[in-house]
Amino acid sequence: MQTIQQIRQRREEILNELAGLERIRRGSVTEQMVRPIGRNGRQYTCGPYTLFSFKRNGRTQSRRLPAAEAERIRKEVNAGHRFQELTHELMDLGEAACGLGETPNAEKKTPNF
Repeated sequence: MQTIQQIRQRREEILNELAGLERIRRGSVTEQMVRPIGRNGRQYTCGPYTLFSFKRNGRTQSRRLPAAEAERIRKEVNAGHRFQELTHELMDLGEAACGLGETPNAEKKTPNF
């Protein structure tokens, strides 16, 4: 079980790391292989193509990335995933701190006679 001091220290570490995340994106970066059919009727493989997928207005959108842009987008997506991990951990720490706090003695609505 964590003490309130440990929770506060970890919370401070998370907030410092969050402050350092500037360029973040939602989505994912994957590699796509395409199998078109040639003039001779045979399938062949092209690729891999770097594909960036994300949701906008409830719909998934994807676009191919040029090689020069792919690594930058990949870093931004990884930073977005790290942001989500840190905010979830921050929420968990906040809930743990609530459980460690002292609960004031609430007055009963109906006193004992």
